[in-house]
Amino acid sequence: MPTITRKCWLTFEGGCQDQPCIWRMSRRYPDVVFDVRQASVGQQIGIMALKFDGDEAEIDGAIAFLQEMGVKVDPVEGGSLVES
Repeated sequence: MPTITRKCWLTFEGGCQDQPCIWRMSRRYPDVVFDVRQASVGQQIGIMALKFDGDEAEIDGAIAFLQEMGVKVDPVEGGSLVES
């Protein structure tokens, strides 16, 4: 299976910033490699840039899992500091 890369902004709010969402995702999708490119977490909101590497279906599953936990997931647009 070919490996792809996907870069996303994750927004944690409404209580999910206090949950181990990324850890749970990594347990459910152990073949998806992720790299935290940038993060800022406060009491009300957390924002994180993540780069995912792996099989496309697995990455899609990992992103859907995060969304089910209440994490907002948006693609990184061109020109971002987290691209490379």
